Amino acid sequence: MSCSNCYNGCPQIISDQCVKYTGIDIPVLGIKNGDSLSYVEQAIITFLTSTLDGTGIKPNIDQAIICQIVSKNLPTCGDLTVVDFLKALTQAVCELKTLVDGTIADIDDINAFIASLEAAYDLYTCPTNICPTGTCITGVDPDSGTHAILQAVIDRLCAFIIDVDATYVKLTDLDALIAAYLAGTTAATKYYTRMVPYMAVPFFPTPAILSNFSGSGVGSGEWEKIYFCNGSNGTPDLRGRVPVGLTNGNMGGGTLPGAVNPSTSPLNPTYLLSGFVGANGTTLITAQIPSHTHIANTAGSTVTINPATHDHTLGYFNKGGGNGSNVFGTEFTSSGTKTTSSVTLTATANIVVVNANTGGNEAHSNVQPGIGCYYIIYLP
Repeated sequence: MSCSNCYNGCPQIISDQCVKYTGIDIPVLGIKNGDSLSYVEQAIITFLTSTLDGTGIKPNIDQAIICQIVSKNLPTCGDLTVVDFLKALTQAVCELKTLVDGTIADIDDINAFIASLEAAYDLYTCPTNICPTGTCITGVDPDSGTHAILQAVIDRLCAFIIDVDATYVKLTDLDALIAAYLAGTTAATKYYTRMVPYMAVPFFPTPAILSNFSGSGVGSGEWEKIYFCNGSNGTPDLRGRVPVGLTNGNMGGGTLPGAVNPSTSPLNPTYLLSGFVGANGTTLITAQIPSHTHIANTAGSTVTINPATHDHTLGYFNKGGGNGSNVFGTEFTSSGTKTTSSVTLTATANIVVVNANTGGNEAHSNVQPGIGCYYIIYLP
């Protein structure tokens, strides 16, 4: 009688079915003590087969240590085998090579790029009046590395910001600070602190104020550094003169208008800095007076230009009797009757009229209305 999966006492023994496995349990192979030999053999064969093709090897790898470029190539479900990891790693390596080849084509380009980053810096373009050492950053030299140079610039910028915040006034606060300063000044404050240097201004002082100035126009006390504009002490001489903008100097503004441009008319003077132009009076010459005529005045005198027409009678008798002729060829009779003839005499005369000189040859005023004042100037 045949039997299946029998052990001792089996009359028809089949080794792989009638032999019992008496070893320890092997969970990884699914083998337990008491399994038939045929089952154990099949389990071992299945395991070896899966080991050979990798499908049976399932490494226990923590997902947290798998980088993204590998992880994205792994299956999203099921147990991960060695084959899965090998495929993912192979694909990751190919992608990395493609990325490297596309990003950096030549190692020489990399070296050139690095060399350009580490090239010597120009640190000595800062003017010496601003940067006494010739460079606005310290602690580095032109050959210092990029990181050192950048750090020195950051340090300098931070120091500048701190200095500006502690030393300088914001533009939005300037008006309020000036107003507060002026409100807090006293009468003893020097007046020049409220004046613009080198700018002459009209000044109408009282006798008490004039006592603060010397005979040469130098101020003292509260009026220190303030001078009269009298041509002394380096001041312009504005006595009897009105300031006029320069027409020859670094005034800018393009071409002068024709009304004041000296090149357009000889009547337009050239104004130089501190140069004197003009006078209070002027005398006209013949070329400057308007064109006009004079009428000769003959009142109270008689002037005859052409004589009036009149007659002259010139006749004589012929003593021998008979007819004869007068000196004009006119006949007369023997009886002594005279015949009268007339002629017209015309005279031509050149009349010269001389007018007597008049006028005093005096200059006329060339002064516009004005008001007298002192001019003062603050010279630092």
